[in-house]
Amino acid sequence: MSDEDDLFGKAMRGVRRIETKPRRVAGRSKGSVPLTHRDRPEGIVAETAPRHRPESAEEPWVLKASGVSDASLRQLAGGRPGINAECDLHGMTRDEMYRTLSMLMEQAIDNGWRVLCLVHGRGLHSQEGRPVLKLAVYEWLRDGPYAGWVLGVVPKAGTGGGSALVLLRRRR
Repeated sequence: MSDEDDLFGKAMRGVRRIETKPRRVAGRSKGSVPLTHRDRPEGIVAETAPRHRPESAEEPWVLKASGVSDASLRQLAGGRPGINAECDLHGMTRDEMYRTLSMLMEQAIDNGWRVLCLVHGRGLHSQEGRPVLKLAVYEWLRDGPYAGWVLGVVPKAGTGGGSALVLLRRRR
């Protein structure tokens, strides 16, 4: 045993493993296996910064993980692969939106879905005069607990920027 191994052994003496429990999410389908942190992609971080921060609700947000080609995002915007699930977030508070998106992402990961359509609206009726929910959705996808699963996000064609298509990573 080397000196480093000996020092490490002394430093780790008395350290216990942290016990973890599988996470449970309300609304899961019966018989589905809860995800644990071991099921999450490791070392995968979405390229979080949008190409530029849109100044108005009319400008599109685009998120792209490193290694994802522009051609893949064009295909996503063109409808390939097809949408597996759509979620309308209109009228929700941020907390409701976060809970809903968390449940949807868990369901998507469990079922191997690749594309989600999130209808967040354009913010035209927002009291703050800007798209509050739209910004919150994109920031959550970029920085939230499931950012490692997000490969790309593009505006859905024909919605005027009121919906986003989300391309998810395949489960290993």
